[in-house]
Formats: sequence, C-alpha cells, structure tokens
Amino acid sequence: MAAKQEADRLNKGIGCSLLSLDIEGGRGKRIPSLGCCIYCGDSRCRLTDEHVVPFALGGNAVIFEKACCISCQQRIQRYEQRVLRGQLGTYRATIGAPTRNKKDRPTTAAFSCIEVDCQGQVIRDLGFKTLALDQAPLALSSWVLGPPRVLGGDCNPEDRYGRPWSYVDKTYIEKLVQEVRVQTMAKNVAVKLADINRDDFLRFIVKTAHAYAISELGMNAFRPLAVDQILCRSNDLDYIVGGYDEGNELAGDPADVVRLKCGTVQDGPAADYVAVNVHLYPLLNTPAHVVIVGAPVNSIIP
Repeated sequence: MAAKQEADRLNKGIGCSLLSLDIEGGRGKRIPSLGCCIYCGDSRCRLTDEHVVPFALGGNAVIFEKACCISCQQRIQRYEQRVLRGQLGTYRATIGAPTRNKKDRPTTAAFSCIEVDCQGQVIRDLGFKTLALDQAPLALSSWVLGPPRVLGGDCNPEDRYGRPWSYVDKTYIEKLVQEVRVQTMAKNVAVKLADINRDDFLRFIVKTAHAYAISELGMNAFRPLAVDQILCRSNDLDYIVGGYDEGNELAGDPADVVRLKCGTVQDGPAADYVAVNVHLYPLLNTPAHVVIVGAPVNSIIP
C-alpha cells in the first residue's frame, strides 16, 4: 500500500483510544506512575509529573504522575519552550491559553512588514507594526509533511522535508496591510506572521505522541521508536512523523485544543506498529500529523 494511503487509513477508526481535549471541561485526568521515566526508562532517579499535553496547551487536563526524570525533562523543556513561548506564543496569548506566569504574557504582537513587487521580490523593509493583542490578526503557524518514511512508499524529498503552513484572520490582516500602505505609501505589502523551527515543532509533536501512547498502552506494549528524536539524539524526524489528510474525522469541537488518537498500522512494511494521530487546534483546519511511536515487541527494527 502506498505510504500516503496508509497514513490516511490511520484515521479511519482503528484507534484503541481517542482523546479530545477541552481544557475548560472537567477536573482533568491523572494517570498513575509506572515507576520509571517514560522516555529513558530509568527507575532509579527522581521522577516528576509529566503533562501528556503540555500545560501551556491543555492546562492540567492530563497529568502522568511521576513519569519523567530530571535529565529528560531538561532536554525536552528546551525545545518545548521554544515552541510554546516562541512559535505559538502570540497565538496562545491571543486566545488566552493556560500560562504559569500571567505577568510574563505579552500584551502586544509585532509583525514584520516588507514591500514587494508583482513577482513577490522584496523592494524594501517597512519595519514592524505593533498592535495590542485584541487588535492583532489571529495567526498560527504549523508544518506540513508527507507520510513518515517508515511506512514505505514513494515520496519526493521536498514532501519528506515538508513546508511551513499558516493560518491568519483575513479581516484583521487586511486592515493591518491597509494601515501600512497608508503610512509607508507602499503598493504591495507582505506581512511576516511567525517563525517556525521545523525540528523543534516536530520533536514537540513526537514527544506528545509518545507520552500519550505510553499513558494509554503502558511501557511494555511496544518497542519505542521515538526516544532518540525526543531526547535530541537524532535529527531523523520524518522517518517516524508525517502528515495525513484528516478529512472530517478530526474536525473537532470549537473547545478542542488537541486531539490525539492511538492505534496500529494495519498493513504494509510497518504493519502492527503503534501510531498516534496528533491534531493541534483542529477548528482552524490545521495540518494533522501521525507519529509511528513504536514497533511490535518481538519485531526486528530495521
């Protein structure tokens, strides 16, 4: 089966579990400790509680008790904070996402503007336009990928590497562009919405998928494939993480922040491998991702 077809099939009801996260509802879920770090497996070190969905997205909705050692936490935290505070920071602030320190939350958003010609070539830098959050366009950046390489199938290098994806509130962005045109007399104005670091973002997706799979299935249900990527020991991210067409399956409720679905690959070179679908902010029709988090226990990993 072609890799894209197999990736798409991972969303067709094969899941052993489905989590639709609404941070406003309920008291949250607490998962008992397994007695070891869910990333490195160490059971002798001091363990801390782990948010399966990071607090900055889901608050205390899903907490895995005593599930992460200090060493792994420090490695993960570096890129997780770059994603949550940097790449998603303005968007999170705009929608009032959870934060541990409201005093540090930004109250404004700055957008870099340039003048371009009809072919999109830069003519001049127009500087930054700073707006109060309630006046700024709602903007979110993500990353689009082809299917994970582990699924096999043909995919060109560009699709493997992927490309940036952005959502923006057109009403607000058009207003911003018009204001810049008037102030600068520029004919064609382009606005930079946000930076996105591909590797940081994909590690963030992989880490969330791995934590969810362990919380649902336990440590011994599969042979982990994602640990080296999570702990920054490997940059081979698109081997295990990719994209798929989510169709209407994960359209989501407006309250949904993250949707996670755990199941197994049905056939192909990765048959019986454990997969997790991850969809951030599905209401915005964002790219959906699939992470092949583990191989069958008795399999030989290539």
